Amino acid sequence: MTVSGAFFGASSAVFFALAFCAGMLPERARAQDPCRIPETGHWVNPSARTQQIRRIEIESHCEGGRVVARMRAFTKCSPRDCKWGWTQVYRTANGRLFGRFAGFFGSREIQVIPMGNRIEALVTIDPHDPREPDSFHAAILSRE
Repeated sequence: MTVSGAFFGASSAVFFALAFCAGMLPERARAQDPCRIPETGHWVNPSARTQQIRRIEIESHCEGGRVVARMRAFTKCSPRDCKWGWTQVYRTANGRLFGRFAGFFGSREIQVIPMGNRIEALVTIDPHDPREPDSFHAAILSRE
């Protein structure tokens, strides 16, 4: 009984070690994927006030031998968040991601600054009406 108990204990340990490593493999594979930019994922700002950035989704993939990325933004609205839709994003010379969302009443620009497991989103709203002033807000978002 001791031998089978020892065997069961050793095989269980190996099984759990393999299961643990297998759970880590997808994350490692994503980290090594050259078509995946570090900002890829879902980011949330739980403390957003009305009309401030509440959520950002960033996707990337390879197309024609180069990495392309897109972003979708949501602002806090009621009864549910307002969706801005998808737009292409570009890496600027200072390492930030930049996306411009064109809208009926104006355009919104978001610069994303990576900060490990968080990002800072700098949001500029440029109304088409010249009588309306531009507005700006910044938000810190955490990886969901």
